[in-house]
Amino acid sequence: MIYLFSICLGLILGSFFNVLIWRIPREESILWPPSHCPSCGNAIKPWENIPVISFLFLRGKCSNCKKNISWVYPFIELMTAICSFIICFFLFKQDISNLSWFSFPPLILQYLFLLLMLPVAVIDIKHYIIPDRFTLPLIVCGFLISFLPGDITPIQSLAGILLGGGTLYLIGWIGTAILKKGDAMGFGDVKLMAATGAIFGAKISLMSIVFGAFFGSVIGLTLIACKKLDPDHHIPFGPFLGAGIWLSIMAGDLILKTYCTYIEKITSF
Repeated sequence: MIYLFSICLGLILGSFFNVLIWRIPREESILWPPSHCPSCGNAIKPWENIPVISFLFLRGKCSNCKKNISWVYPFIELMTAICSFIICFFLFKQDISNLSWFSFPPLILQYLFLLLMLPVAVIDIKHYIIPDRFTLPLIVCGFLISFLPGDITPIQSLAGILLGGGTLYLIGWIGTAILKKGDAMGFGDVKLMAATGAIFGAKISLMSIVFGAFFGSVIGLTLIACKKLDPDHHIPFGPFLGAGIWLSIMAGDLILKTYCTYIEKITSF
């Protein structure tokens, strides 16, 4: 039942994420006006706003102006539902009936943070920004919630903020000094890693940077080799950091353990 609930909740949150993706980069209110067609401005009726189902029922067209509705909307809803299921299946396996009330705020924040990587990635790809309206509340909430009993203490949260954000800032500063053209790293990326450290601690934030850099390098070099990308073209780093965060949380310990075992075998010869 919890997994079915996670899918339904993911669909609902995915619909809300579509609002965030559209409005936050434009600095619009996420509460008012109500959902409306971006083409004709017609208010969307409640039964036209059911995640995925309404898109299929309307055949991908606005009921008023008949303009095509972007496939990105149902895609975001479906991806959020899938991610919600994955989080609950892999991370929240314990019986929640045995948890204390103090355990829920950290779990809820971690759940929302992981899901928010989806709209963060989309906005960064489309607009080359990671808005403060995402990162700053996450940093503050992560640090405050660390005072509750849980896996992350306030000291660990603060260390995560400083090491996660500070490490990426230092990398960006070095990159800018070497390239000598513009900023090699956006400050939104720095604040995203500070938020990661605030919620999950320094270990996860540092591993996320390593994995994110690996993903970014592989994809970037592949696109350049295939002549699909100009070497001087800026690539948004947020999506790769998001992927790195997910990998760190889902399999970071396993990867680190496997790597250490492999290094130990090599050095033992």
